[in-house]
Amino acid sequence: MKQIILILCLSCCAFAKAQLQSANWYFGINAGIDFNSGSAVPTNDGQLVTGEGCATISDEVGNLLFYTDGSLVYDASHNIMPNGSGLKGNSSSTSSAIIVPQPGNPRLFYIFTVDTDDLNYTNNEGFHYSIVDMDLNAGLGDVDPANKNINLLPLVSEKLTAISNASGDGFWVITQFEDNYFAYSITAAGLNPTPVISQVTPFIELVNTNFSNVDVAAMRGYIKVNARGNKLVAAHFSNNNSAEFSGITSINFARSTAYANGGELYLYDFDNATGVISNPQPLMTRSDGASFYGVEFSPNGRYLYAEADYMTPSVTQIFDFDRGEILQFDLTASNIAGSRTLVHQDNFNTFRGALQLGLDGQIYHSRINESALSVINDPDAAGPSANYVYNQFALAPNTIAWYGLPIFVQSFLLDGSINANNHCFGEPQVFEINTSANIVSVNWDFGDPNSGLANTSTELMPTHLFSAPGTYTVRVIVDTLVQVFELEIDIEVFENVSLDLEITPLSSCDTGFDKAVFDLTEVAQMVIDLQPNLRVSFYESSEDANLGINAIMNTDTYVNQYKIQELYVRVENDNCFQVIPFIIQVEECTIEIFNVVTPDGDGRNDTLIVSGLRNIYDNFKLYIFSRYGQKVWVGSNKTQDWDGTSNTGLFSPGKRLPTGTYFYILELNEPNQKPLSGYVYLQ
Repeated sequence: MKQIILILCLSCCAFAKAQLQSANWYFGINAGIDFNSGSAVPTNDGQLVTGEGCATISDEVGNLLFYTDGSLVYDASHNIMPNGSGLKGNSSSTSSAIIVPQPGNPRLFYIFTVDTDDLNYTNNEGFHYSIVDMDLNAGLGDVDPANKNINLLPLVSEKLTAISNASGDGFWVITQFEDNYFAYSITAAGLNPTPVISQVTPFIELVNTNFSNVDVAAMRGYIKVNARGNKLVAAHFSNNNSAEFSGITSINFARSTAYANGGELYLYDFDNATGVISNPQPLMTRSDGASFYGVEFSPNGRYLYAEADYMTPSVTQIFDFDRGEILQFDLTASNIAGSRTLVHQDNFNTFRGALQLGLDGQIYHSRINESALSVINDPDAAGPSANYVYNQFALAPNTIAWYGLPIFVQSFLLDGSINANNHCFGEPQVFEINTSANIVSVNWDFGDPNSGLANTSTELMPTHLFSAPGTYTVRVIVDTLVQVFELEIDIEVFENVSLDLEITPLSSCDTGFDKAVFDLTEVAQMVIDLQPNLRVSFYESSEDANLGINAIMNTDTYVNQYKIQELYVRVENDNCFQVIPFIIQVEECTIEIFNVVTPDGDGRNDTLIVSGLRNIYDNFKLYIFSRYGQKVWVGSNKTQDWDGTSNTGLFSPGKRLPTGTYFYILELNEPNQKPLSGYVYLQ
């Protein structure tokens, strides 16, 4: 019987190439994170000093290209691009900028910007775009002067997001003002400057007062489209109207009212084939008393998270902070608003801040003037199990978080990987795609042309048997409702261990109580004779052999546990092994009788020696007769060995018998064992 088991079964995965465009983050005060390893690693080489909005872009394999706060553009060397200053965004705008690739030209990128004005919002400069050409400035990129700060809308809120379109050949860029959403299409033909306009509730008024830093409150808050591209969420920090400020004379009270009255949280349907936004669903409204800022979707798309601040008006400062909450909504619920669940609540400091999904599947929460980010560790889990931890992720020394985190084309955040194993040759390998995306179709290439037609598959979870040991690059093209992306992984198929070895049972003589001593190195030598480079070890159970634990150490003097016992030899190379069972058995070997007894006390032949008798043949009977046929002694396992005295017959018990020849009959009293007889000389 043979059993082939992998010694190395490493779980492997590879990120979708498109995903690594969001691998580098720069935000706050010189803060940064690198996700290229699959885990978050803090960095401190960033040059941004931004209170809120920021955006970064990396290439398909995670190399940083450039980043911006909406006003300044830094290249991969962390220098401002030659024409990279003076963009029409603003570092105090919630989503000051977003970077979108030009479809069909991997060297061109759009930077879309939304401005703000904290004192008088009507003074902001609206919605613009600029184009970065990565072929300029020795490959570090430059803002094209002819395509810089091109105005699209004169006035918008601080909201900005982007998503791949339904056909996978372009993007939608979305912004908002009052009760209108503007969706701009980008394809290989370029940007269509005429947006798709959707008019939906609520109407967010740009209030008109005589007080500065009042109207801006209603313009704050993020919008996000889920990675699948069918839902859009909008967070409005407040929803005031101009009439509420009539008669107010205190600027502190005016600002306090603007900030603390509560905002709106709305969910919409988004059609990423047409750009239309529809079906407004109020998740929370001003009457709930919360102001909303950061929003994000879980990796699997089921849950929506919102950050909410609860504040009360104050006459001495802008507001009194009561508490902050992280709220979860289940998008599969029949009543999404009614599914609201509190994930976390605290009042440690101002709560307002971005929520942003990282490539590690965790959602990060930025809070002002902190040296760490808070983290939703398991955002695909329901309720408090999502596990929000305050200030869990420490930033690099001398860097600080503020309100904002970088935003991305949301479809870049599709979490995709291939689950597979390095394995031994001859073992079929199952391949599985790990992604939250809604997969339409897949095309696998196993990198194994010698396998013929089996080298490709359109199955969602295919099985492939590689044609030979070696390293194979496996690729899959994944077509989703929002994007086509490619995954790849290197799989190593190891040389297997496959011995055609039948081990005959090992036998050893019973030394008593069904125990015997076995030399297992005989089996090891059989293996070495076949393949000298293999390692050999022995085990008492198949489980231990497969795990490589609790090996038998005394292989040359092993004592059995059972009269007939199965042992296991594990034969292995550096990566694979084979487990082969074999039998050891205890034999009742031939009895040897020494036919001289000299009971003189010298320690030699003082009794009749019968080797292989006691504790083996439990029921034996030994009879000693004189040469005249008289029975002079009877023994068993319960008596001592015969020492030349009598214990039965005419001679007195215990009397020393005369020198001479005596005869014995040994009855073993075991099946298939005949009595033994012979003579013994007593001197």
